[in-house]
Amino acid sequence: MGTFLLAPTSTMSLPLCPLSSPAAIAVGLLRTFLHHALKTIAGLTLVIPVIVHAGQPPVPGLPRVSTLAMPLPLSGGDSPETGDSAITQAPTSDVAPTMARIRERGRIVLGYRQTAVPFSYVDAKDQPMGLAWALCQRIVPTLQRELAMPDLRITPVRVIEQMRGPLIKADAIDIDCAPSTVTAARERQVAFSLPYYAANVRLMVRRGAGIHTIDDMRGLRLAVVQGTTAERLVRARHARAGFQLLMARDYADAFRMLREHRAQALALDDVLLEGLRATSKSPNTFQIVGPPLSNQPEHYALVLPKDDPVFKQRVDAALAEMFRNGEMARLQREWFQTAVPPFGHNLNVEPSAEVLAVWETGARYGTASGDAEGSAQRSNRSDHDASTASQPSGT
Repeated sequence: MGTFLLAPTSTMSLPLCPLSSPAAIAVGLLRTFLHHALKTIAGLTLVIPVIVHAGQPPVPGLPRVSTLAMPLPLSGGDSPETGDSAITQAPTSDVAPTMARIRERGRIVLGYRQTAVPFSYVDAKDQPMGLAWALCQRIVPTLQRELAMPDLRITPVRVIEQMRGPLIKADAIDIDCAPSTVTAARERQVAFSLPYYAANVRLMVRRGAGIHTIDDMRGLRLAVVQGTTAERLVRARHARAGFQLLMARDYADAFRMLREHRAQALALDDVLLEGLRATSKSPNTFQIVGPPLSNQPEHYALVLPKDDPVFKQRVDAALAEMFRNGEMARLQREWFQTAVPPFGHNLNVEPSAEVLAVWETGARYGTASGDAEGSAQRSNRSDHDASTASQPSGT
C-alpha cells in the first residue's frame, strides 16, 4: 500500500484515489498546476495526497516538503483569523533589531578612527585604541551577558567622518566608537548614546604666526575636516572673516596642511587639536589660540543605529554605571594625563567643568531628574543648531 506525502496544511484538498504509475504522473502534473495557480490567486495551499510506493521518489512535479504546516507570506491587508491553522505567523521577537543582528552574525562591529587622538586612533600594529574605544570595550561585556554569548567577537572597522552616518544607517557598524558631536541635525539620521565628553572648537596655528583669533585670518587659508562641527562653525564666519577654506578628508590630512604651510590655521575641537599637537614630531611649533568658535561646548557621544531604543538603553546603562563607579574618571586619567602608546605622549589635560557636568548628568541616567535634564539638553541642541548654518555637522 502506498504512503502519503503531504504538502502544507490548507483549506482545500483533493480526494485520494489509487492510481497506476502513468496516471499518477498525469494527475500529479495537473495537481501541481492547480497547487501553484490557487496559491498565487487565493493565497492558499493544498493538501495533495499522493501515492508513493515504498522506496520510490515522490511523483514527478511535486516537491519534497515537510508534513508540517509552513506559513505563506502575508500581503499588506492580510491577517489570519483567530483559530485559523492554515496560516501561522512567525513569532514576534522582543530582541532589539541591533541585538538580533549581532546574534545572527556572531560578532559586533565597532567603528574607529585612524588619528582621533586621544579618543580613537591606532597603535604601531594598526590596532584601535583610545578613550572612546575603551568605552566600547567595556560596553561589549554587557551585551555579551544580555545575549548569553560569552564568545561574542569584536570586528573593528576604520571609519572616516563623512561615512559614519551612512555606515550606521546601512547596519554596517553597530557602534561608532569615536568622538562624534551630538547635534539635532544628526539625530534625525542616527541615535547617540549618553554624552561622555565635552570640547570647544578653536584654532591651532604655528607659533609666531601673528594669528590670535579667527578675525586675523582675512586673506589666509584655514583647514577644516569635511563633515565636522568645525566646518559648520567656520562656514558661518567665512564671508565676514574673508579667509580661504581648505577641506581635508580626516584629522591627519588637515594637520598635514598646517604642518606643510598649505594652511595658516586648523579649526577643530580643542582636545583633538591637543592630541595632534602632542603626537607631532615638533609639538612646540604649534599652539592653540583664540576663544571657542561657539558659545556652547560640543558634547561627544557614541553613534548608534536610529529607532532602536532597546539597544540604546543597554549602551546608556553601561555608560551610566561607568560615570557612577569612577571608571570614566579613571579612563580620562589614563588617556589624557599619562604617557600612552604608541608615541608615549602626555596631553596633561584634566577634565574641565563642562566635562565633569557631562559625567554628573550621565550618572543620573534613569532617574527622574536625569530624564528631565536629557529633555532639556535636546531642546538646547535644537535651538543651537537653528542658530548656525545647517551643514553636515559634528566632529
